[in-house]
Amino acid sequence: MAKLSTQNDPYQLHRVALSPLLPGATQDDIASACERIDAIGECTFSTFLLQQGLAPMWDHILAQQRRSSQLSEEFKKIIHQSRLSATGTYLMHRHKLTLIKEILENANIPHAVYKGADIRERLYDEPALRPAADIDILVPNENKVKAIRALSHEGYKLYAPAENISHEVSLNLGRTSIDLHWDILRPGRTRASMAPRLLDTRADYGSHWGMSDEATLFVMLVHPVFVRCSTTPLAALMRIVDMATLLAKSEVKWEGVIRLLEEAGLKTAAWISLTLFEFLTAKKQPEHIIAALKPSRVKQKYLHYWLQNNVSSRLMHKPLYQQIGFTLPAHDSLGDAIRAARRAIALRHSQGDDLSALLISTGA
Repeated sequence: MAKLSTQNDPYQLHRVALSPLLPGATQDDIASACERIDAIGECTFSTFLLQQGLAPMWDHILAQQRRSSQLSEEFKKIIHQSRLSATGTYLMHRHKLTLIKEILENANIPHAVYKGADIRERLYDEPALRPAADIDILVPNENKVKAIRALSHEGYKLYAPAENISHEVSLNLGRTSIDLHWDILRPGRTRASMAPRLLDTRADYGSHWGMSDEATLFVMLVHPVFVRCSTTPLAALMRIVDMATLLAKSEVKWEGVIRLLEEAGLKTAAWISLTLFEFLTAKKQPEHIIAALKPSRVKQKYLHYWLQNNVSSRLMHKPLYQQIGFTLPAHDSLGDAIRAARRAIALRHSQGDDLSALLISTGA
């Protein structure tokens, strides 16, 4: 069989990896994907699955698929080991979730777990199949010092890179890492801090406090655009599976999502994410939703070209080009882009002082 070529379509490998994992996938979808692995190469494909966080889910479907005998035992062993590792990490995180909830509640700190550690508990029947490297927690800006102190008192060690000090720090205990955020993006990316609005939607899910489905989808739509440039290897395809699963399982109130996007000035970023989602899954959202989000025709054409040709991946080692060519145009207006650029420059100049102030206030 001829090797799979990505010269004309940079997303062929992505679609093969995703197709068996999407809601509604059939046995024929799984069998077809397995057959195409031979054209890709097992080593290339297993490496891609591991990189994208999809290997545990693939192990799950192969265990139920009779027509996967053409795959080598070595391939199956590699992805099964990934599943075992993900399960061990999950069990540790699941235990920590309850303890973290107790620590922050005892300190009277409103908070919400979000991204992977929250999504897998709420959306997946077998949460351990959805890897998450850390536990992301959002707190109000005014409670960040209090939260750091509360977690530090329980043994978590503060790790605070200066480049992220404007909106997040990490706290580590053994193999558990907490990313503590007081905003979901660097200040200036949104017209106002979105943390208060997102925390207003939080609900108690038993093991943890999490956001509403609308707030969760808002984060899914905007976070990968600015933090991962949407299509680079850093923007793991697991996020596409998350979005497909949320849209299939939840009756998302799109009007609430659109209101959040309007407040943030990030409707264009959401349009980018939904356009990429359609590229990879062939799943379209209702036209009235796309119409409410899409930018001008000129910007649509430009960003469509950027996505269709996966330009972000080509420029992965040129972050300035990515910022100028992609993340700044992902804002809704020129004014929004200028604000983001100016604030980024100001934060770079102040990050040393900001870090020192935080360390002093937390006693670290």
